[in-house]
Amino acid sequence: MAKFNFFNLGKNVRSVMLSEINDDIKAGRIFISERLNDAGKEKYAAFLIEAVTNSDEEAFEALLDLATYFHPTTLRQGKPIKMPSNASTILCQSEFNRYYIRAVCVHALANNINEVEIYRARVSSWARPESEAKIGKKISAQNLLDDLRSSIGTAPTLLPEVNSGLSVRIFIK
Repeated sequence: MAKFNFFNLGKNVRSVMLSEINDDIKAGRIFISERLNDAGKEKYAAFLIEAVTNSDEEAFEALLDLATYFHPTTLRQGKPIKMPSNASTILCQSEFNRYYIRAVCVHALANNINEVEIYRARVSSWARPESEAKIGKKISAQNLLDDLRSSIGTAPTLLPEVNSGLSVRIFIK
């Protein structure tokens, strides 16, 4: 999969990402996928923090590699199947993007910017029409932040859909 282009991923946003992660850890609500084996569950938060501090979602995926930190199988409709080859990619991209979006929203609100703009952050060979329709739309930073903070481990109501490649940015005219 292609790499994300996080427009607002600077020092301030990274700092807020780390704060959001640490708040989730302290509250015991950080998402730990059941697809991770015991070693993966143990290392997950440290790898996420390392990637946010020093790199990006690709580095997170390299640290949380499929062969070492995931179960060999998962359940689909109650039956065991081989772990999908993109399981690490989807988890790492999704969770890095969620914390990035939360941080962008916090940063926007701290600067009296009430809306953030949806954009395509990762090129997709096949983009869903419903995702494409969201690009360029403005969304309440507070509502999006609240949604992401309350939907840990589940699909958020507003954004982003898993594997959509969408994210948000602060857009000033």
